[in-house]
Amino acid sequence: MKKFVPILFLSIILSVVFSCKKEIIVTSISQMPGTWRWESTCGGVVDTCFYRTGSKFATIEFRSDGKYVEKRNDTLYLQTNYTIINSDDTFGTLVLESPSVSYPITIMNNMLLITRGDYWDGYRKIK
Repeated sequence: MKKFVPILFLSIILSVVFSCKKEIIVTSISQMPGTWRWESTCGGVVDTCFYRTGSKFATIEFRSDGKYVEKRNDTLYLQTNYTIINSDDTFGTLVLESPSVSYPITIMNNMLLITRGDYWDGYRKIK
């Protein structure tokens, strides 16, 4: 029994160490290409927030070839071309081709914030 406890303890520690995922640090709009997971939407007249859940989730993929792919609950919602117009390292405008829309964007606290009308959507980079 005494030999079993250290082995159990070691296996728990090893599983914790190897199962931890490193957070992707994003500090500039130039790091936009990749996949982003929706975390929350906040704003509106009464300043409410909605958060990602197991049954309500979304991703945006900014491909290096200029393709924008948005999925909601693993279902394709929008696929179009995109352009980023930089104001500086952390502020800019996301321009989608079809539908033709522009959204102010910000990189702040390791999050991508997209302003859509009175609401802003917060995304975290996952790959």
